[in-house]
Amino acid sequence: MLNRLLVIILLLVTGNLLASTTMIAIEEAYNRGELTQDERILNKIYAMLEPNLLYSRFQAIESGSIKCGTPILMEYEALQPELAQSTIDIIEEILLPNTEGLREIYISPGGHFSLEYSTTGTNGVSATDTDVNGVPDFVEWAATYLDYTWAQEVDSAGFAGPNHVGGDGYYNVSFENMGPYGYCTTSSVDGSELTRLVLHNSYIGFGANQDPEGNVKGAMKVTCAHEFKHASQRSESSWSEGGWVELDATWAEEFVYDYVNDSMLNFMGSGDPYSHPHWGLDHNGTGSYEDYAWEDYMHQRFDNNSYVEAPILEYFWNWRQTHTTQNVMESYAQALTQYGSSLQEAFGEYVVWNFFTGSRAVMADGVSQFGYDDAGINGYPTASLAFTHNSYPVSSSVSGIENLACKMIRLNTSNQLGLEIEFDGQDGVQMSAMWAIRQDDNTVDWGSIDLDGNNDGSIVLDVRDATMAALIPVVTQITGTTYGASYNIDLNSLATCDPGDINDDGGLDVSDLVRLVAIILGNGSPPNDVELCAADVNDDGQSNIQDVITLVDNIIQ
Repeated sequence: MLNRLLVIILLLVTGNLLASTTMIAIEEAYNRGELTQDERILNKIYAMLEPNLLYSRFQAIESGSIKCGTPILMEYEALQPELAQSTIDIIEEILLPNTEGLREIYISPGGHFSLEYSTTGTNGVSATDTDVNGVPDFVEWAATYLDYTWAQEVDSAGFAGPNHVGGDGYYNVSFENMGPYGYCTTSSVDGSELTRLVLHNSYIGFGANQDPEGNVKGAMKVTCAHEFKHASQRSESSWSEGGWVELDATWAEEFVYDYVNDSMLNFMGSGDPYSHPHWGLDHNGTGSYEDYAWEDYMHQRFDNNSYVEAPILEYFWNWRQTHTTQNVMESYAQALTQYGSSLQEAFGEYVVWNFFTGSRAVMADGVSQFGYDDAGINGYPTASLAFTHNSYPVSSSVSGIENLACKMIRLNTSNQLGLEIEFDGQDGVQMSAMWAIRQDDNTVDWGSIDLDGNNDGSIVLDVRDATMAALIPVVTQITGTTYGASYNIDLNSLATCDPGDINDDGGLDVSDLVRLVAIILGNGSPPNDVELCAADVNDDGQSNIQDVITLVDNIIQ
């Protein structure tokens, strides 16, 4: 179990979450045998908290952005049984709460948090105190945001609160000048607390967000929501989910401070379901930071996008308390089943939501008409397309779709009546073929092609009133490698008819038979759409002598 957890956390901290070239360089050096396990984790901690202690070979490398330091500390915690005591001593010394400067304590107005701070030294916060009450504005902001986070995540939504029994009786928070926005740690806790939080001491120099109060307050708000959710997770199931805890904590930013959009603007664009829809939700073995849209979909779809409750995700975390060894996607599937869906159905709808975002979002008067409530806001990503088809017929294929992933195909519909799709998915894999039509009236019709046991199926889409359509092959199974599908798309006239009634007079007689033979032989005037439709008497997709035989039988009956 320990080795499995280490692999999951390793994939998390070296992936897109940290976007840090320093971390990547450390991991690559370890993989080449140039660092020991102890040196590897030490340098990761140094990069995050004490960059001056980094080995010289890593000092000149661009550090990149680190949103959350918790995964590195999760990795350290999991590795402790294998580390030398001297390594543990160094790291624990680094993780000790700050003691420099005159230390002050501020208890949050809600009575849950004890915030320790100083206004001097490297880790000091700004001393600005506009209301002249003796407490820096920066500390009061943090206390307010943490209280609001507690109210939303614990009191309102029902997620577990962090254990803060013993010691000073409060959940402890401090500030530090560091690389990440913040972190949640199990080291140097007070009393019998499981964790404590550390927030950045200025939030200056991070990426822009959309908080109307400014970037500093916005970054602090989402950090409070994110890191506090890590504390809740620790209380729930001891971080047994590995990298999935980052997905969940990032969703919490949206739940508590939806309007800030810090993660969307600063940490999307590589490995997420928009830039890489063919990468699985558990790409490299685990969900992570960039995949938070999955829980955002679950919450908006099954919880009516409430900002006071999140029952399907609360169910998920209650389930995890007693199912810590279960595959996390199986736990999601369990929650979806409780809410009247299934993993296959929900994931199919999820990728359709992801198609209609960014430049393809369905908007009216600035309000999203389909999918995510913020699908069309400035900066929301547009999912990458495998193909765009403008003319028909077309035959093509897609490959390289991981489990829990898809490829998106846009079908332009200008001046078309119907599109007939024949889909041939790879055998032996759990797959869906989703279709969607954006109509002129800003509505979206969508569904899935009925597939047989070999993942083959067909459908005719009525696109007379459409601005665009989509075909999205989706692999919905939890495990696997990569898969593919082929498809043919042709024009369809959408003509309706009674088979054999070639002249459309409501009856079957010799005149229908004469015209059918002429159509088959290519004699006389070219057939219209109704005649072509009726000429396929036996409904096998073509007109030939078998249709003549069938029509004769029908006439003489």
